Amino acid sequence: MKKNFFKLAFVAFGMMLCTNANAQLSDILKNAAGTAIDQATGNSTIGKVAGDLLGNLLGTTDVSEKSLVGTWTYSQPGVAFESEDVLSNIGTSVVSSKVEKTMQNGLTKVGFTSGKVVMTLNEDKTGTITYNGKSAKINWAVDGTNLKLTFPLLNQGVTMNTKLTGNELQVAMKSDKLLSLVNAITSKVGTVNSTLGTLNTLTKNVKGMYMGLKFTKK
Repeated sequence: MKKNFFKLAFVAFGMMLCTNANAQLSDILKNAAGTAIDQATGNSTIGKVAGDLLGNLLGTTDVSEKSLVGTWTYSQPGVAFESEDVLSNIGTSVVSSKVEKTMQNGLTKVGFTSGKVVMTLNEDKTGTITYNGKSAKINWAVDGTNLKLTFPLLNQGVTMNTKLTGNELQVAMKSDKLLSLVNAITSKVGTVNSTLGTLNTLTKNVKGMYMGLKFTKK
């Protein structure tokens, strides 16, 4: 009975989000849905996941180069979604939770942990990414909502969606791009591929899901 109520509550939650553009109303519905799911399942974690998903949408506002200049410290992984429509899928919260756990475990194994990766973007479009005390030179450019990092020594580049909220920077990309980025930073290709390679399988059934990395500005 509780299981059926949970499913109905979450589906209703997704449908309401898809038909309401008002941000304030969306917040009210989000909180109400989270409460309903908590009461139905006795699990506050599920309700929290459902509520938190709205904060992980892809960036849709152009980011200025000036706002990105500075030093950014990696804080945590996450997932990002193309739109609120994705939330109408009853399995989204479950898959996103698995993806985040897989990302966290995989990144930890290669030393890609909070405070250990620092990205510096200079005004002249050069920069560095420091990992485990070693620095790799990068070039960077902004195109609308996208940030492109290029690693000259590797002749490799990665383009990511960018969302800036206060002093927090979220970059999001498909799983194959995440592998490329982490490989370029850590130079641990085999380990990264083996620990994060399952992301393609986890995300293939959730259209519009991206891998996210969050940085905090110093």
